[in-house]
Amino acid sequence: MPDMQKHVFTFRDMNDAHSLSLTLAHYFPRPEQFAPGIYELLLNAVEHGNLGISLDEKSDLLRRNLWHEEIKRRQASPEFSSRQVEVVLEKDPEQCVLTIADQGKGFPWRDYIGRLVEGKRPNGRGLWIALNSKFDRVMFNQAGNKVTCIARYGHWSTRDKPEQP
Repeated sequence: MPDMQKHVFTFRDMNDAHSLSLTLAHYFPRPEQFAPGIYELLLNAVEHGNLGISLDEKSDLLRRNLWHEEIKRRQASPEFSSRQVEVVLEKDPEQCVLTIADQGKGFPWRDYIGRLVEGKRPNGRGLWIALNSKFDRVMFNQAGNKVTCIARYGHWSTRDKPEQP
């Protein structure tokens, strides 16, 4: 495909998720509508994926005001310190495909998605934001440690297409 662009990024720190989400969003039409979903998926890859913090653990840490301390502790520990998130962005004139893969064990995404849709779980705000963003498709691998998001340009007007970086 002649107009295909492919970009690969890696990061490990939660602070890098924000700036990278803004950079990635500019490849999509109407970046402001895609940035929140991208940001939440990047955060989840670090927090729940690479650092292995479960939703219940996060709730407990937040309740006890220890979440930031636990993030720092895990990022410094030998078990987690070398883990990185890999982000691949592939763009052509028809669509933009974003793949985010962490080095964690994954999660039972089918169970969580069902609970999010039904509203039975208080956790999962980030996943809900990502799933309800402007992506045409959001797909997880079997293990749940890799997510692929697709945005097709067909339903966006020509002026909404992003500029070539």
